[in-house]
Amino acid sequence: MRNVLWYLGFMSLLSLLYFMDRDAGYLLYVSFAMFFFTYNAKDERVQINEGKASRNAFLYMMITAALSLAYVSFTGNIRFYQWAFALVIAGALAVCVLSFKYYENTGD
Repeated sequence: MRNVLWYLGFMSLLSLLYFMDRDAGYLLYVSFAMFFFTYNAKDERVQINEGKASRNAFLYMMITAALSLAYVSFTGNIRFYQWAFALVIAGALAVCVLSFKYYENTGD
């Protein structure tokens, strides 16, 4: 059985919306492409490594969401909400996939 996280890679196709209205925020959907690297991952160790990588992504998400929302509320810059949301989601995906690859390669 293949790893089901692989299917999240197809969300990277949403980055093609950039070409419709030239909004750079859509380009952050390219980060979903990193999930294609998890296609052949399968066994108990993979599940443990997915748990560790998910923990890292969760911590990243909580810290960046709190900091970005505090920044928006202190400065009143409403336009930053789009970038803050993209930063939190794309960054969490990147942290999760890169952590997963690290744990798979090092055996930690």
